[in-house]
Amino acid sequence: MLYLLQFACLIFMFICAFFIAVTRLHVRWINRRYEWSRWMIFAALLFMAVHFFLQMYFGFRATDEDVGAVINVLVYLPCFTLFSMAIYNIEATHTKRRKMNLICAAVYAAMLAAFAVGYSFSGSLNIGAWLYVMLALFFGNIVYCIYMIIIEMNKRKKLLETMTATDMLPFIRYAHASIAMLSLIAISMPFAILSTKSLYIIGPVGLLVLLFFIVNFVAFGNCYVPTEELLDRERGNGETDDDEQTTAENCASQSAADCEQSAQRLSAERSAFIQAALDKWCADMGYKDSSVNMLTLSHSLDINKNELSQFFSQCQNTTFRIWLSEIRFNAAKKMMKEFPDYNNDIISAECGFSSRSYLYRIFKEKEGCTPVEWRAKNS
Repeated sequence: MLYLLQFACLIFMFICAFFIAVTRLHVRWINRRYEWSRWMIFAALLFMAVHFFLQMYFGFRATDEDVGAVINVLVYLPCFTLFSMAIYNIEATHTKRRKMNLICAAVYAAMLAAFAVGYSFSGSLNIGAWLYVMLALFFGNIVYCIYMIIIEMNKRKKLLETMTATDMLPFIRYAHASIAMLSLIAISMPFAILSTKSLYIIGPVGLLVLLFFIVNFVAFGNCYVPTEELLDRERGNGETDDDEQTTAENCASQSAADCEQSAQRLSAERSAFIQAALDKWCADMGYKDSSVNMLTLSHSLDINKNELSQFFSQCQNTTFRIWLSEIRFNAAKKMMKEFPDYNNDIISAECGFSSRSYLYRIFKEKEGCTPVEWRAKNS
């Protein structure tokens, strides 16, 4: 039974590694950070495949559970770290990635030192109590990596909510769900590897979760667009050290009154110029672009992003996200009246909504009914 499980894991890791290797064929835009993450995941999968082959060939787990656990910990920690770095590489800035790499390297060095001390005392791979020291370091590394990933994911979410006006796309929701499931499996591994019986349960579940993660990673690469690089650059420029947050995130965490007080007042002439530019942009149906954000809008209008933020807060008493959602919502209602035969998929796409579900949610929030019910009442 154990041999069959290890063989299945070996084949699965090779298939997933091949799948990740050819992911380059599925991306629409080449992004360096995504490419680095892709190859880190590929290396982790290949390392895991070699590990299962060695487990089968030498029978570490079959001979002694503690010996098998030692080998597992020595392999699982760098593999998990590579997966974590691949995720963190996409979410975080360069400075924070370097810090995480150094900490994870230090933890693995401490684990190797614990293994060396245990091996010198026992003279074999059965290192006794030092195994639990290695497991403690493994668990600490898992908790640290998951904690850092969650922090960066929340920061990126706040930045996207501040700078964009679209709903979270389905593939992003699935990606976050896959990361959460992968984290739960990782947390259970330090306890599961002590018992072969528990691996019969955790192992197959872990393979399914890993497959779910890889599929979503490929989907992320396929849906990645160059405008997200602008957001990444904006975020990187706003962070001068590890403890600083972006200006957009600081504004998101403050009240509108605080942000308004901290910004200079726009002149009446400048406000009128920005209003005219936005009116022309709306007349040209610029809102139909579902990927538009504050940076792309400021570039297309040739208006500084900070000035746009000040205009929305000072002159409109709102945010870019709310303003653009209102524009699209009114355009959707107008189109429903003019073209009653158009279905909601067409309406949402023509008005710039990222998905039909986002259109439904906007109608629920503003009208208290679904688009279908609103059509019936206003037909």
